[in-house]
Amino acid sequence: MPSSEPLAKSEVSEITLKQHLKEVYHYVNTVIEAYTSVWHTVLDRDCVDQLANALKIAALSHDLGKAAKGFQRALSDRKYRWEFRHEVLSTALLLASFDQARSHLGNPSKEVICLAASAVLTHHREIQDQQLNSDAGLASLPTPKVMCEIDKKFKEKAHELEDAWDCLDQFWKSHSEFNFLKFPDNHDFLTPPKDFLKQIQEQIQDLHPFYDSRVLVLILMRGWLMAADHAVSAGVKDFKVFLPTISLSPLRPFQRYLGTYKGDMFLEAPTGSGKTNAALLWALNNRIKGERIFYILPYQASIEAMADTLENIFGRENVGVLHSRALDYAFREHFEQSESYQESESYAKKDTALNRLAHKPIKITTPFQLLKWFFGITRFEIGISEMTGGIFIFDEIHAYDTHVTALIVEMVKILKKMGARLLFMSATFPSFLKELLREAVGYEISSTSLETCNQDDWTKKFLTLARHRIRLHDTSLENLLGEIAKSVKDGKRVLVVANRVAQAQDIYCKLKEDLKGYDIRLLHSRFIRRDRVEKEQDIIKALKFENSEEVQVLVATQVVEVSLDISFDVIYTEIAPVDDLLQRFGRVNRYGHNPDGAEVHIATEFDQKRLSNVYDEEILIGTLKNAPHDGTHLTVGITTEWVSKVYENGWPNKGQKRYEEASVAFQHVIQALRPFQELQEGKEEFHGLFQSVEVLPRCLYDEYKEALIQKQYLLANELLVPINLGSYHMLKAQDRIIMTKDGVVIIDATYDCNLGLLLEKSEDNAYII
Repeated sequence: MPSSEPLAKSEVSEITLKQHLKEVYHYVNTVIEAYTSVWHTVLDRDCVDQLANALKIAALSHDLGKAAKGFQRALSDRKYRWEFRHEVLSTALLLASFDQARSHLGNPSKEVICLAASAVLTHHREIQDQQLNSDAGLASLPTPKVMCEIDKKFKEKAHELEDAWDCLDQFWKSHSEFNFLKFPDNHDFLTPPKDFLKQIQEQIQDLHPFYDSRVLVLILMRGWLMAADHAVSAGVKDFKVFLPTISLSPLRPFQRYLGTYKGDMFLEAPTGSGKTNAALLWALNNRIKGERIFYILPYQASIEAMADTLENIFGRENVGVLHSRALDYAFREHFEQSESYQESESYAKKDTALNRLAHKPIKITTPFQLLKWFFGITRFEIGISEMTGGIFIFDEIHAYDTHVTALIVEMVKILKKMGARLLFMSATFPSFLKELLREAVGYEISSTSLETCNQDDWTKKFLTLARHRIRLHDTSLENLLGEIAKSVKDGKRVLVVANRVAQAQDIYCKLKEDLKGYDIRLLHSRFIRRDRVEKEQDIIKALKFENSEEVQVLVATQVVEVSLDISFDVIYTEIAPVDDLLQRFGRVNRYGHNPDGAEVHIATEFDQKRLSNVYDEEILIGTLKNAPHDGTHLTVGITTEWVSKVYENGWPNKGQKRYEEASVAFQHVIQALRPFQELQEGKEEFHGLFQSVEVLPRCLYDEYKEALIQKQYLLANELLVPINLGSYHMLKAQDRIIMTKDGVVIIDATYDCNLGLLLEKSEDNAYII
């Protein structure tokens, strides 16, 4: 490699600037090939052509400023600080080349250069960034002295391109994308892009909503350039377009129907009927070329289980997992095998980072990972670019509370304007929820179910088969412990579901005492990250006979409700909203091995005060009032009628009010969203969605501190546990919270690796940290 060849990265990686630019160019070309058909559905033809041409030019020019002598020195000398934004020089080169040739150019060419230059200028920093503005010539205090210093600094940095000028000129002339431009004769032709920057800043303030085609093209421009640059810099050189051909036979009638249907769809199908395969066939049939497929689930544990399923079908290289604890899962999985922190940390960070890049065609995620982009989180343009024209599968759409449902409905309205195709699946579909989503989509959406499709022998049997027989008990769940113990001793695998963590902990302790020698497990949200991941993985493997352990009783909270592919012989649960109950029942006799129907026991007595922050009392009363008679075999028709009756008037008044407030708040955020800049208000709103605080139990402080000393930060973070804001304020009022200088919240509460966090109990030997 010639010494005069400028580098894009440090000398260790030996990546030349020319090589990096060509790789980013290749990546965006693949994106253009994959997305052009989709873009035509949301942009007019001229916009699509301008976007494609601008992306190619931006890819080839975005890092040209790195050829400056000072930047090259900084790559090899880490102590040297260049203190100038290279993208300012790249933009100045691009604008100067256009200025040299503009007398021969028409307006379309100007639009292309403006698009390209806007993305080049902002591909690292948002448009209001102080240093970016200063280096570009816009000062916060534009006094004559300051402006003179800024202009002088720019000229010095531009002069640093002199040694690489011939190299840049040759690179420029070797690419036909630059044929309509004239590379400047020397660096003296470069001027600070302050007027261009100011023009963009003024322009975007008048552009809304963001999904208007004039604005969307700016978002796609910046988003795909950043996505390509990030991927190539991470060593990922190919944007995956094609998925392998899959075979999912034998197919059931509703699966065949979904596999040939094009367009938005509601699918109502009971647990165990094969919704996942139907969804995959629908997605592949609706995919035009290379747009992303988003499989959206409510809970993180169910995402990990779904990832295993889809990786087995499509290959790990095509499936990305996105949720807030993905790093924990990846680290713990590898650490258990290697026991090497450094190796596991490196693996987990690389795996998680790769999943967050744009290159994998299938994303398994929570709605929050999609919503965050609409709240203007840093580099939101990447997320919106990926979602444009995307294929979205919302699995168990019923599972969200009113606030999150409102956000999802508003997001669906926007996704449709961005060319999305959507499938909403649920075992239970309240009619009012269907209507909300139907309106969001624009009413042109079909609906199907096992009943409405052609029915073969399997379908007829499935619809008439009662996998469950309801047993109502006019008492509390705690008073059913004797029956639970008897079921276990009779050889049944038992699921016990409580509505509160403290309640689940108490029941677990009593069953451990009553059933000594039996394998009893506890699962809820108040375990530290390390224990939660281990317990989820161990329980799932045991229930699927993938290890030598035998889970005979699982005591859990709502964490077991959605999309865990596990099956028990019988369930004892406290009363909950009907749709949640049916999800819990879905973990029992899942595959119909018991032809007589497994018993599902419901304790109908509940503590109204303690459950007020968990469920709406009106829904609980409605669930009980409309429940089938004790001993009824629950067929699909009976459960559907039960759900319809409970929700025939929609949500109760309180729920409806929360829904409307959330909708209005989200609409305000969307109206404030602008290309090229983060939305501080939106970031605060988004983080406010998570009504919890991560805390460190006092007894784990020494272990936490030692992990920090050893710089084993992932092990340290695994010692944190989430608590809701109500519990946080309760502990604070009781003076049981200590805030460290580095922002860690330490709580005076007992932690037990088998029970989890015991908020009601302080440490016996508490000490001041």
